[in-house]
Amino acid sequence: LVLNPAQAGANDYSDVSVMGTQYWVGMPGAPQTATVSGNYKAYDNFGVGAALIADQTGPVHSTSFDLMGAYHLKLSENWKLSAGLKISALNHSVVTSELETYTANDPDMMENLSTGLSYNAGFGFLAYSKKLFFGLSMPRVASLRFDRMNMTNFIDKKGGIIAYGGANFSINENFDLRPSLLGLIGYGGPALIDLNVVGTIKNLIDVGLTYQWKGNIGMLLGINIKDKFVVGYSYSYPVNTMRTVSIQS
Repeated sequence: LVLNPAQAGANDYSDVSVMGTQYWVGMPGAPQTATVSGNYKAYDNFGVGAALIADQTGPVHSTSFDLMGAYHLKLSENWKLSAGLKISALNHSVVTSELETYTANDPDMMENLSTGLSYNAGFGFLAYSKKLFFGLSMPRVASLRFDRMNMTNFIDKKGGIIAYGGANFSINENFDLRPSLLGLIGYGGPALIDLNVVGTIKNLIDVGLTYQWKGNIGMLLGINIKDKFVVGYSYSYPVNTMRTVSIQS
């Protein structure tokens, strides 16, 4: 839902999710994110969603509140196509006191930098069936503008493009397998490619492996509690130069 507003209402159920992520444990200023989101299937062909996201990477702090809506068009007995829109209210700030400068009393570093309360939008598409899904989205379409300085060289001002796909295979009555692949470009850094494979045992326990190209490898574990709650944990180990400063996310 956070990656693609077209996911709103795509499931046969409504849900609320809470997720916390901490990258590169032990490294000062390492990224950390907290997310609360809700996905509600209002009608058979329409879904709504909302998300509150707080993120910190070094001196850069951001908070956003998103509202999403998606219309689901039935293409055939097995396939649907959804188109989703998102509107966002957000604030990005740079806490200059957390930066070290080479110029004493630098006037540009005396006050924090901020976008103030700003607004943005995003869109996405999703084609899906019971066994396959393919998504494409642009979560942020407008540029960020800071009040006192051009931050283009330091902070990604504009959103990127996310493409992903996956499948759900029922191996037997006790085991399902769900591989997926996600690619991201244009978020102020190198392109990202994530590969995930998750197996579900007796609709009760999820066990999975993850791999990020030139990034990290990891595993995840989830437990289904009475078909009402799912609790999960994931751990990853960097396979690039980040392993010299941190051993986990």
